[in-house]
Amino acid sequence: MTVAITISQAPAETVEILRFLHRFADLMSNGNNSENLLRAAQLLEAQTDQVEEASELLSIERARGDANLELRTALEGKAAALESEMAALKSQLSEAELKLSELTLEAERKQGELLRRAEEAEAQLAAARSDLANKARGDSHILVPVTTLHRAKAQFESLACAFGKSGNIVSQVMCEASASNLDRVIVDAGAHEAEDRSRHAA
Repeated sequence: MTVAITISQAPAETVEILRFLHRFADLMSNGNNSENLLRAAQLLEAQTDQVEEASELLSIERARGDANLELRTALEGKAAALESEMAALKSQLSEAELKLSELTLEAERKQGELLRRAEEAEAQLAAARSDLANKARGDSHILVPVTTLHRAKAQFESLACAFGKSGNIVSQVMCEASASNLDRVIVDAGAHEAEDRSRHAA
């Protein structure tokens, strides 16, 4: 009775033992001893196959473990890089918010300054109108210099331009209207002055 085994994959010592068992079983061609020797050879071969399979599985699991370790290391590195990038973005956002707050405060300050200048110019315009009306009822002389009126008109025009750039349309229209009114006052003043000169010439 013979048994076919794969000897080439077994360790050298195991191969020698299997060969010995088969030769000895052949010598004892009958009886229980021969069967026991062959059974021992079969068991040894089966154990050898199991050991080889276990070794292969162990190698595969080790390779998987190494791959998982490399993947975990790579993921941890990416996570650290993302955390660093997130921290940098948060810092940039905080700086942008701070800058926006400063710009907002500066815009509000400039808007307040423009409104103050507009109120001052309106007061000058009202005073000029009052003086002009009073003098028109009395004599033909104007107490407010025409150059002052020209400066006030230029200031209103400058304010209208500034309000337009800042998006304050209402204040822009008011300043443009005031500049137009001053222009009419200057024209009226010129007309009164011409009339006064003609009277003196007559």
